[in-house]
Amino acid sequence: MRKLVFAAMIMILCISLAACSLFGRDAATSGNDAGDLQDDGETGFVETDGDPQDEDTGSRNGSAGDPDDDRKADVSTDTETPDVETKMIKVTLYFPTVDNSALKKVEREIPVVNKAILKACILALAEGPDDPALRNPIPAGTEIRGITIKNGTAIVDLSEEFLNSSGLEVISRLSIVNTLTEIDGVERVRLRIEGKDMVGPSGKPLGDMRPAVLDEEGRPVPGKTMTVVLYFPDSDAVHLVGEHREIEIPAGVSEEEAVITELMAGPRTDGLWSAITDGTKLLSVGTKAGVCTVNFSREYIENSPGGTAAERMAIYSVVNTLTELDGIEKVQFLIEGKKEKVYTHAIFDEPFSRDESIIAE
Repeated sequence: MRKLVFAAMIMILCISLAACSLFGRDAATSGNDAGDLQDDGETGFVETDGDPQDEDTGSRNGSAGDPDDDRKADVSTDTETPDVETKMIKVTLYFPTVDNSALKKVEREIPVVNKAILKACILALAEGPDDPALRNPIPAGTEIRGITIKNGTAIVDLSEEFLNSSGLEVISRLSIVNTLTEIDGVERVRLRIEGKDMVGPSGKPLGDMRPAVLDEEGRPVPGKTMTVVLYFPDSDAVHLVGEHREIEIPAGVSEEEAVITELMAGPRTDGLWSAITDGTKLLSVGTKAGVCTVNFSREYIENSPGGTAAERMAIYSVVNTLTELDGIEKVQFLIEGKKEKVYTHAIFDEPFSRDESIIAE
């Protein structure tokens, strides 16, 4: 009997030791898993748009290889794909009438993914209007190659199918320009076709376009189109190079304003750069008795990189461009409404005449 009791006690002890060993091993395993998740900076985030970590993230979330889960992730905006945010936003779209005589405003709520409102507006235009009296301004098959915004200019690159408008590309162009300039921060639109600036009837690239002024019936108030010469410094800041460009001048906008606005948008030619410093604003411009007075914000001087070469380029880029216009012989600079005695080195409070010697041959 005593031997039987002793044997039973030995068995209980062995079972207890085995159980302790098993629990300890499980606890260690759990601790390592928690440590791995804690050290992983991407835990809780779902990568999208073909990121190389999609597969790993999907495995951690138990959705890899499950097509249903993938479909749910595509449409989710809050929980399953937190990097994709879709909001419904009310925008104003401009659609041409079927007779192409006018543009009509249409307010519509559209889905905007990850704040890409410019792309969403182009896609909404491509979907077309609900009103049978209006037409789709974007030809079938047109693709968006890219959309960016820089210094208030939306740059829209479309595929060559956009030109399949059967001679109606002007009103289609206005549809895009007037739609995008309804968005805060967009003042002008530059259209590209397959990465190259869209050209006008003269064969010159179109400039950055402002919205068309419309009458009460939605008909564009006639402006004018003109070919201008804009002067930009070369890479060595030694010469100015003339860049010919066709620009549209809306009704109510002076030639001087249109030209300086186009100059501030920067060059289209490789190897040239804009001498008007970043952040500069055109406050006013006008011509009287052959002298064009240009009023810039203080950034025109304060953001200068310094040096006599940069200073010379900044001044004569403006002067030589404006004196290409009829009736302008000299340019007087103002900074926030007042004359400045010097730029950084040069006397700056007197009118400047054109300098032909600085123009590259």
